[in-house]
Amino acid sequence: MIWRELLELAHDHLQLAVLETRLAGQSLVAMVVAGLIVAVLMVTAWLGLMAAVVAALVTGGLNVGAAILLGVGANLLLAFLLCAFIRGRSCHLLWAASLRSLRSAISPQSNDRES
Repeated sequence: MIWRELLELAHDHLQLAVLETRLAGQSLVAMVVAGLIVAVLMVTAWLGLMAAVVAALVTGGLNVGAAILLGVGANLLLAFLLCAFIRGRSCHLLWAASLRSLRSAISPQSNDRES
């Protein structure tokens, strides 16, 4: 009697875990799709902004080709600056302080064993 109840309880817990896993998977897919749509919308908005800037430069008397090149140059400069920022921040992904702490915690023990 108790054995059957334990099996039913385990089955119920497993079924709940399966349902929650399925819901989590569906939520993840929906979030990724929404993120991709947001990315496309942001890119089109940025392109629209750049087109407006180029149009304003042309209206101001600048050659069309020069205005486009100026817009491209500004985008490339911004991309370069962001890449430099990313590269500078990447050193913080190594958990350097945690690794040092772990190594110092392990080193005294291994030194004691060697003595």
